[in-house]
Amino acid sequence: MILKSLVDSYLANIDINKEKTDELGSSIANAINSGDFKILDVIINLKNEFISEDEKKRQQSLHCLSNILNNLSSATLKKNELNVIFNFYQSKIDELNNMTEILSGFNSLTTMDSVSMLEISTLLNIISNEYEPSKFLTPTRYQTFLILSNIIEKYKIEMKEDPKFLELFVSTFLHIANGEKDPRNLLLSFKINKTITTNFKNIEQFAEDLFDVLFCYFPITFRPPKDDPYKITAEDLKSALQSTIASTPLFAADAFSNLTDKLKASSTVVKSDTLSALNECINNFGAKYCLTEYVPLWNAIKFELMRNSEGGDVGLATIIPGNVNINSDVSNYQLAINIVISLARVLSEFDINAFNKFFNYILGELKPNFKYNKDLKQSSTVLSALGSVNAQSFNKVITNSLPLFLQNTSETNQLKLIIMNLSFFFDSYIAVYGSAEKDMLNNTVIESSLTPYKDEILMILGKALTGSSEVEVTLRTLSIVQFTKMIKMKEFLSEEEVSLIVQYLSETILEDKNKNIYYACLEGLKVISDIYEPIVYEISLKRMLSLLPNEINATINLSEGKTIEKELILKIILDYTTSRHCLVKESIYGICEKLYEIAPLENSNNYCFILITALYTLLENNISLIKDEEGKEIKNTIEDRLLSTLINNSSILNDNHNLNLLSIALFFINASSDRSGHQSALEKINDLFIEKYQIFNKHSRLVIPYTKLISGLDKDCKFNNCDKYFESCIILLQKHSDEIVQFNKLGYLELLMVMSNKWLDEKYVSDSLDNLDWSNLSSINLEILTWITKALVIKNSKYSAGPLEKFVNLLENDKVGDFVAKLFEVFVVDIGSYCSKKGISRSNNVKVLYKQKFFNYVFPEIVSKYKLVTDLNIKSNYLTALSMILKHVPNLLLELVIQELVPMLLEALKMQNADVKISSLETLNSVCEKNSVLTTKYFHTLVPLLLKLLKKSNTNNVRVRLLTMQLLQLIALSVPINYSQSMKNNVLTELLDTLDDPKRIIRKKGIDTRQIYFEIGQTPSS
Repeated sequence: MILKSLVDSYLANIDINKEKTDELGSSIANAINSGDFKILDVIINLKNEFISEDEKKRQQSLHCLSNILNNLSSATLKKNELNVIFNFYQSKIDELNNMTEILSGFNSLTTMDSVSMLEISTLLNIISNEYEPSKFLTPTRYQTFLILSNIIEKYKIEMKEDPKFLELFVSTFLHIANGEKDPRNLLLSFKINKTITTNFKNIEQFAEDLFDVLFCYFPITFRPPKDDPYKITAEDLKSALQSTIASTPLFAADAFSNLTDKLKASSTVVKSDTLSALNECINNFGAKYCLTEYVPLWNAIKFELMRNSEGGDVGLATIIPGNVNINSDVSNYQLAINIVISLARVLSEFDINAFNKFFNYILGELKPNFKYNKDLKQSSTVLSALGSVNAQSFNKVITNSLPLFLQNTSETNQLKLIIMNLSFFFDSYIAVYGSAEKDMLNNTVIESSLTPYKDEILMILGKALTGSSEVEVTLRTLSIVQFTKMIKMKEFLSEEEVSLIVQYLSETILEDKNKNIYYACLEGLKVISDIYEPIVYEISLKRMLSLLPNEINATINLSEGKTIEKELILKIILDYTTSRHCLVKESIYGICEKLYEIAPLENSNNYCFILITALYTLLENNISLIKDEEGKEIKNTIEDRLLSTLINNSSILNDNHNLNLLSIALFFINASSDRSGHQSALEKINDLFIEKYQIFNKHSRLVIPYTKLISGLDKDCKFNNCDKYFESCIILLQKHSDEIVQFNKLGYLELLMVMSNKWLDEKYVSDSLDNLDWSNLSSINLEILTWITKALVIKNSKYSAGPLEKFVNLLENDKVGDFVAKLFEVFVVDIGSYCSKKGISRSNNVKVLYKQKFFNYVFPEIVSKYKLVTDLNIKSNYLTALSMILKHVPNLLLELVIQELVPMLLEALKMQNADVKISSLETLNSVCEKNSVLTTKYFHTLVPLLLKLLKKSNTNNVRVRLLTMQLLQLIALSVPINYSQSMKNNVLTELLDTLDDPKRIIRKKGIDTRQIYFEIGQTPSS
């Protein structure tokens, strides 16, 4: 009764609820698997439907039975049960409208353990004789491919042992495969075809038919329909087809013949598919077949190789394995080169004499090209490709190829050709012997057929670089590139030869002013540094450091009367030493030594600035590269002398730029050193600056290096009496603020922030803020409060909310509100020596997301107060504060508040108050720089407002008009051209008045802005 209910429910849900029928079919099958029912019980329950005159009912009953069979375990059916069901399905074979369900049932039976070979053979005969594929739709045809796929996977051994069974199977497959067009069915067809050809012998009689039923689809063209449920791609079909064509040597004659014919097609896509297939065939069929086919193959691809202007490095001409999808980005020229490589590899692995025969034929074809200077690039590429397979092929190719073009000449065009041709053979060497690796100087030099030509090649490249005119940029660049490639060749060059190349490149980069030459040399020196760093140090870096003069105004002389600026020498050093341990360290030492010499000289500020900038850049760019031990060595070597040089020389101590940069350099030295020494370093620094130089008792410029030095130390160091020095610093600032210059004052304020953030307890800092007089509105008191509050803000302290609220409230103070507004920038501005940097995170308490937390608290407060206040001056303060903040917050935060912010700013532009307009414009400039999408969204509202601000009036002062034009420039450069084009004429007209303005700065800005709008929509001249 339960079974009948389940069966009836299944029948009722067919064509209505597929998920339900699948669930019911699975439930019934599980019950049969567990022995609760038998399959014959199902047949009895479906008996009336099976014999019904209503075709629909018969189809539904077959659907039900086939679904249940599909869900049965392969061990469930007994032989007699399977035999009954098999005969039942066989009796239904003439019901063509039910063929899908019948074949689905047969397919399930083929997977059962109890199915016999007799039944499998009977089924194959039924499909072969009683089933006509052309009469049925795709889903029905798919079932026959599934049946054959199951059979061949299950009965491979039986097919190998029984030729007649195999013959029956192959005949049946050919019957259903012929004329198939559906992509899903074709994938199964190709799979079955490949399984036949790769697993069974004695199928020669079917080889032609199997190939024909396959090759008729080549080249396959398929565009998947939208929302394809099977997710079959054109690449899937193409790869499966090519793999099957190349699956067996039985197809060799037909495949090579038919594929070479396809190369005559005009379509590049057809050629691409054909070349890929040919390459796969060569790799799979083996040398026996390639020996007889290489001449027609060469003739077929020769046109593609010789008439293609592309040429290229052999290093790029890598063989594409047969099991990898063909990359559509690979050019036909590259695919043709891959065929040459594959042929060479297959033949050389089979018999070197076979390779020699192939090579000699190709060489005979290409020799005339060298004699008549025709297609030299392509010919060299082909020959070098032949040599890229193994050492034997390489030596054979080099011996016979290089004499064709390698000759000592001074003729420029001939030199270019020689050097370009050499490049391809260098790539062959790398393909065979590999690339050079770091520290390979002790290895022996590989003896190859290229070795005897090494001296001649070095001489030719050297002549091209040093013996040709500087106007021959192409030739000189080519020689540099090939020198660099020679360096990459594993165990090809001796130490002396590497040194010679380093010397060539070093002298050239110093003497030649052409930027192409510069970058080629720079790349070469970088590559050499990666492999032979000690040689670059000895030959190149030492030479460059020695060129730095010992006098301020000395001229640096090179060979042949050429001179060079010290700035360029330092730029070169910075460009090629970055990220290279030895070179970075030695550059730091060398620059410091020069600084020690120059700093005591009179008027050496500028020279010191150049050296300090280089030192700062080296340290900043390589902070993550310098490990603890190396950092410790650098610190021990240079820190004391650097500090002494800073303290005792006015060229550094009294120069703001030099003092600040060198102080930051000292920060990097401390930050990158071994942390185990940081405690003693802190004590030493405190003894020097606090005890000896008394920086807390009298204001001193030495507060700058002191602050940077302790910024680089581990925050876990114990700072004795930090609270005492903190209070002394506040008192010093309060008492002597009028005497302390702004630069020094900033040093003390930053020091307050560092001590508060790293070493003072948060509660202590909070209490200190509370104890300070908030009613004292002097600028120094407000700055002290700001920098101490910053220390809490950047560590996301819970104690920061109270002070921030007070600062927001101070914005409405008519006396200091405008000053306080500018101080809001301090809270979010990044300090180079005090922010989250890779490798120095333990130096401070700066939280990564502190700006988000600060912004989320402050922004709503400022906006709500802005909306409530009516005093335009106060509104200006709020807008200025926002402008200061928005300069330094991430774009993501800006996007979250843009809907609320911009309308407020646009409204402010209409207010008759210059300060409000200025604040709004500054904020808009800041916003537009960070988010061009915003500019586009509000373009049609914003631009007309800006054009009104160009009119001179009491509230449109100089500052307003300058900021307006700056914003107009930003808009023109950031919005889509169709937007800017629509307002172009209006903007140009309104800007005319600025050209007659009495203020020169307005006239200049007007000219610049008009120029930008004039150029909108114009095509740049070549």
